[in-house]
Amino acid sequence: MTGDNTVRNNLVKDEPDLASMGLRERKKLIRLQRIVAAARKLFIDKGFTTTTIQDIAVEADVGLGTLYLYAKSKEDLLVLVFKDDILKMIDESYAGIAPGEPLLDQLMAFFEGHISYHMKDQTLSRTVLKELSFSTTEQRRKDIDQIMNSTYAKLMKLIERARRDGRVQKELYTGTMAWSTFALYYHLLQGYLCGFHTEEEFRKSLRNALAALLD
Repeated sequence: MTGDNTVRNNLVKDEPDLASMGLRERKKLIRLQRIVAAARKLFIDKGFTTTTIQDIAVEADVGLGTLYLYAKSKEDLLVLVFKDDILKMIDESYAGIAPGEPLLDQLMAFFEGHISYHMKDQTLSRTVLKELSFSTTEQRRKDIDQIMNSTYAKLMKLIERARRDGRVQKELYTGTMAWSTFALYYHLLQGYLCGFHTEEEFRKSLRNALAALLD
């Protein structure tokens, strides 16, 4: 079981160093990659609700017992499948921010990357966000923590840099501000994905809310 967890953690790397791994570990990593690829395909093509664990096992050509070594539930597997995509999106959103711009514009640029990502498949995004909101297992908590830690780290860097450069006049508590900005975005994103706001209303409300927070 420990070996499976080690291999599972290696998946967060874009290109695992297979040469440095033993034969047993390589086989486990390849099996995990097959499971993740099968789950991703079925979640996208068939939908999360109608896809079963058995479907994924068959698609990945593994037994149910083997699959459960990597994910305890379909919900845990969903988060595992899309975690790396989300982490990559967070990094790319941060990298695309223009330096020296007003903090409000930088925050909007950061969240714009998130918005674009979730607009690609809104039905699946609703399901992913639901599972990200409820960490009912240790495995899911670890995956969610990794996503949130990356998000807050980027937001805190933006806020700290703006404070240091004198682009913010208001006294800000970096951690609280990072949490508050993400909470506003996340709340409005849920409303948009559930059909309570149009895309235009979503962006306008987010900008206005962030502006009020910074004033």
